[in-house]
Amino acid sequence: MSRSGGSGRPDLGLYTTKYAVRRLLDRIPGISRLQPNAISISSLVPAALAAVALWQGWWALVIVGILGRMALTVLDGHVAEAYGKKTRIGPYANRVPQEFGDVVLLLALFAWAEPAWVCLVLAGAWLVNVLAVLPLLAGGAPQWVGPGGQPDRQAVILVVSGVAMVTAVPWTGVCMLLVALSVVTIALRIGRTARELAAPAGGPPATPSPPTPAG
Repeated sequence: MSRSGGSGRPDLGLYTTKYAVRRLLDRIPGISRLQPNAISISSLVPAALAAVALWQGWWALVIVGILGRMALTVLDGHVAEAYGKKTRIGPYANRVPQEFGDVVLLLALFAWAEPAWVCLVLAGAWLVNVLAVLPLLAGGAPQWVGPGGQPDRQAVILVVSGVAMVTAVPWTGVCMLLVALSVVTIALRIGRTARELAAPAGGPPATPSPPTPAG
């Protein structure tokens, strides 16, 4: 488990699993020749597939789309860091497709759940994502703690889509779960940032966090 924002507490959520995935991705032949920004943009393809499939109820394709998107969003950062291909625009090119992919996937929930709860899911996801990077404005460390971060939301929808292949799923209840996870995450990210920024200037430095993960 990594530690977030110098809080000395282990992170919750799935973000830290990306390091295990990176070790697997290193086995891909020719990985060093890939361009990270192109990988980032290409993640929009499986993201769109997952969103359309969720709207239509094509559960197997939801799983394929989410897994593809997860793999690409890990691969781009790994290629940039491991093979010396970092660029100034890289973090931006990494983040923008992730935000679009997040929104379109959650919008597809309108086909299955009560609109009010889907709106709350969207609002919670937006706050969680903003609170990931907002500390940077005050000189703090970004916050990736879960359990309602972007990878965690994708994992919930992936698992529930697998369940939906064999039985009916109460998607409004799934939205309620996502909202609850977002509330916990919002509280954790605000609390950690507040403690970090309120600490004396001469205190121990915060553990640096990678600059471009999912929210």
